[in-house]
This record gives sequence, structure tokens and C-alpha cells, in this order.
Amino acid sequence: MSIRIKRLLSGAALAVLVLALAACDTSPVVVVATPVPLDAAFHTYRHPSGVFTLRLPPDWSVRDVSRDAAIRVEFSPPDNTGLPLTVYVINTGNVLDAPTLLDAINKYQAAINGDSKVYSEVSRNAQGDGSWRLAGVRQTAIGPRELNTFLQADKTFLSAIEVDVTGATDQRLQTLKAIVNTFRVDPTAIISASSIQAQADIGVNTSSGVLVFDGLLAWTNQQGVFIVNGQVTNHSGGPLEAIRITAILYDAQSNALVEQANVVPLEILDDQESAPFSIQFRSGKPSQAVRYELQAAGRSAEYAIKTHLGADSFILGNDKATYTTGGYLNVGGDVVNKTKGPAHFVKAIVTMFDDQQRVVATDSVFIAKPDLLPGESAHFDLTFFEMGGGAARYVIILEGKSDG
Repeated sequence: MSIRIKRLLSGAALAVLVLALAACDTSPVVVVATPVPLDAAFHTYRHPSGVFTLRLPPDWSVRDVSRDAAIRVEFSPPDNTGLPLTVYVINTGNVLDAPTLLDAINKYQAAINGDSKVYSEVSRNAQGDGSWRLAGVRQTAIGPRELNTFLQADKTFLSAIEVDVTGATDQRLQTLKAIVNTFRVDPTAIISASSIQAQADIGVNTSSGVLVFDGLLAWTNQQGVFIVNGQVTNHSGGPLEAIRITAILYDAQSNALVEQANVVPLEILDDQESAPFSIQFRSGKPSQAVRYELQAAGRSAEYAIKTHLGADSFILGNDKATYTTGGYLNVGGDVVNKTKGPAHFVKAIVTMFDDQQRVVATDSVFIAKPDLLPGESAHFDLTFFEMGGGAARYVIILEGKSDG
């Protein structure tokens, strides 16, 4: 895939969020699990197995991604752009005392955060109640995330609560503290014993899995269509195809009201590559809807990749963004085939971002020629007739097919 990033306005200041630890203090922000009165507006979540409960705001989404006997549940606030608060519980099969809890924590870190290029543990502190708090930094597609992980033992059960505190406001930190402090484990729950293992689901994932969402923007256009825009990044370790994004709207009682899906415009999404998406609810957002949840599914592209033309196949030039006489934004450019064979069905996918890096619009268009011979060029133009906000920059992605 060939990607070009440009500002739309010369000299326009783009807000850049640098997620880095201060040089004088390498410790991430720490959420300390201290007693906090439960908010009366919170509701209680009880896992279907009965192994744990916690209280959280009623507009938070819940996604159970448990696998076999390993319990794993993700909780996210509305329009979440960070990692979800994740609860992980397993039955180790043996009663955990202080020494064996430390051993279990080491095994957890090795299984979940064992890659030193992805995660760096900064500190490890014992809490007054016998639990432990680990602070660290995880490298993700949305930048480095400052994490607090709380681990505790309840007879044979090991629990871990992972909290993303990156850039959290005081109010958000108080909410996270309240949620963490309401976590309870029922050691009499019937859960089969299992070993600690990393989550390995490939089909459907949230922002902690192999398909990561960011740049999210939900808005309603003048025709009353409710639109959810964003982009998704592939972290599967290989190319994926037919990536389908589903948006589900929920009411305050977490009842699913309506769902809508769309396939991303790129046929192949390489590992570490991102693709935009836009999902439209043409009947509008139900009045009782208070939040939405995104799900993603894709499959291995081991066969389709053989004819895929991506980043090394094209030259993008003369691209620019201009406004039409009608006031609409138009993006155009020229594409050159760098390969030694013909390129077919070459298209440009254009994504518009605002100054907060949210996707305000995205669309795609095929270039002027259906077949592009080696060294040959063709032009494309794409006009955006509506956007969810002011555009500050654009990204162009090119792809096509070869004869194989």
C-alpha cells in the first residue's frame, strides 16, 4: 500500500499528542486501589460463570472474549479511543499463597507481556490487601499506552485487572479507581483449572486484540443518518482480507437496539497497516441509544495476497486537495505503475482527518484506466460532499491486482 500524508492548510497547526514518559520520571501515572465509595449510578456486572462481579457506569460496553476456561472480559466507556479495562481470571488448580502468587504473577507477565519490544514493566508494588500493582508501558498502534495491572489471589483463582491510564483526566481516574475497588471474586465458582495464556482470537477482536480501532468519530448528517467513522489496524502478524466492521447501538440497560456492518475498502490489509471505515445507520440513531460497540472480523489472505499490489507497486504524485466552486473538498492525484506487469483495478482510498486525528470522512475511487501498464500513469479525483468536521489532513492509500 502506498500512503501519502499531507496537511490541507499551509501553516495550519496540528495538535500532536506525544505519549511519552518524562525523562526525569519514567513511571506511568499510577492508579492506586484505595477505598472509594461506590457511585449510586453504577450498576453491577456479574460474569455468567459467577466467578467475579464489579460495578461500572451504565453506559460502558461489555465484551466477553473468554476462551475455554480462561475468563477475559473487556469494559469500555462510550467513544473509547484507548485500550479497554480488561479483567482476566483463571483457576490455577492450586491454592495461592504469597510465594506462589508471585510465581503466578511472573507467569502472567511472561504470557501476556513477554515481548520486551511491546511491553516494558516500570514498577511492581505490593498493596496492603495482599494484591500487587504493576505499572508499565505497552506499544500499540495508537501509541504507547500507560497501564496499571492489578493482580490478586482468591484461593485457587488468579485475577488481573488491566487499566489504561494514558492521559486520563482526574474524573476518569476516579471512575477507574471506583471500578477497580468494586471487583470481587467468588472462590466457590466452578471453573476448570487452566494455565495462563495470551488471548489468541483472530476472528473478532476489540482494541486489545489483533484488530485495533482508533480515530473514532460518531456524528449525524443533515439527512439524519447516524455515522460511525474510524480506522482499524491489523496486528495479526500476517495479511488479512474481507475485514468486516460491525457497529452495535445499545440503550442504558445494555440492550442491543440495532446493528450495521460494512467491509473496509481495502481488499488486503497487511500486518501493521491501517484501513478506514464508515458505517451508516440510515434510519438514524434511536432516541434511547446511549453508546455503541465495534466488532471486527477478518480472514487470512494467504491466497489473495499472491495477486495483491501494494506499497511497492505504485508511485503517487501531484496529489492535492482543493475546494470546488460548490464548496466541496476534492482530492486528486496521479498514479504510476512501478511493476513489470499490468496493474488492474487500481483504486485510491482517501481518508480525511481533523486536528484531533479523528476520521471525518473516507471514500474510494478507481483510477481513470481499468488497466495500468508498466510505467503508465493515470489520474484520479474524489470529491467529498459531506464530512463530520473540519479536515486538517488527508491520507491516500493505493492498491491493485496483478495477473498473479
